[in-house]
Amino acid sequence: MDNNLIYNYLEKIFPVSSGLMAYMDVALKEFWFEKNQLIPEDFFVDNPLVYLVQGTIKTQIDGLKEPGQHLVRFQFENSLVPGIGELDTNDYLKTTTTIEACLLKTLPLKHEYNLYKLFPEYHQLMKRLHQNQLADILTFLFNLRFEEGNQRLTNLLKIQPKLFQIASVNDISAAVGVHPHTLSTYRKS
Repeated sequence: MDNNLIYNYLEKIFPVSSGLMAYMDVALKEFWFEKNQLIPEDFFVDNPLVYLVQGTIKTQIDGLKEPGQHLVRFQFENSLVPGIGELDTNDYLKTTTTIEACLLKTLPLKHEYNLYKLFPEYHQLMKRLHQNQLADILTFLFNLRFEEGNQRLTNLLKIQPKLFQIASVNDISAAVGVHPHTLSTYRKS
């Protein structure tokens, strides 16, 4: 199994030793998910590091206190998929679903103790990964609040030009933070 994509990704965040890469070559596992398949939440508990090699994933948060209110965030290939746990299951429901067939490479939880014990840089790598994921989510929320909807759509289409071929209009409008009718207006202009 070729892990160069994930190593290149990690190297951009923090230097990874050849020893850590050798360990990861043995420890990394591959998982294939079919299109429109739900990824169970315990998958992220059992695999604290999840890298999306191929495909597109959507994370949807549905408000339980305000039914009908939801938020969608897409994860595109060659990125880490944050394993964000639900703090209050009475407030919202989080689901993670593939919208294309996906290949995920994961680092199973059973290796985490050894990784922290044997590789001092693993501490810093994980810290930086979590900081980057938090910064990505905060940027997403900031843009959702302060950027114009048509600019958010343009930014999404720069990342994934075929988004309208793989995702529903309702999901895209939820990711952009606009009503589906408004999204249609953006597409026409």
